[in-house]
Amino acid sequence: LKVLLVSNPKYNLSAASVNVKVGSLSDPADAQGVAHFLEHMLFLGTEKYPDVENYKTYLTTNGGYANAYTAEDHTNYLFEVLHDAYEGALDRFAQFFISPLFKPDFTEREINAVNSEFQKNMENDYWRMRQIKRALYDEGHPANHFEIGSLETLSKVDRQVLLDFHEKS
Repeated sequence: LKVLLVSNPKYNLSAASVNVKVGSLSDPADAQGVAHFLEHMLFLGTEKYPDVENYKTYLTTNGGYANAYTAEDHTNYLFEVLHDAYEGALDRFAQFFISPLFKPDFTEREINAVNSEFQKNMENDYWRMRQIKRALYDEGHPANHFEIGSLETLSKVDRQVLLDFHEKS
């Protein structure tokens, strides 16, 4: 674990970021997009904070926000919040990696959210070029895959698949 601490009393916010060395290249062939889907699902409740809105509400109430992205070789999660709320935000954030719930009743909603990102990206030349590049790799090459996920590629992903992928990752 590498930790980088930057302190500047002139800033009015505290922030944290976790970079996990698992990205879309780690997707199994039969569940392409699962790393991106996992990124979405981690925000939706943990054993300690089961309410799916708890994290978002805590951050926005305390002047903050959160975001994440999945790249080929890593996934990054980040947040910022007012200084006084940092400890509470960090505790909620850490629970994503300790005890996520992966509530089955949110699986379909988040698969649809991932699919919406895919649909939006279909209109973007940058994303189309990325997918064309991937398709040009040899079939067995790790980069020959679909990184975002869609209704089709995530159709067989359930809570157990997420748990297994999270545990392995």
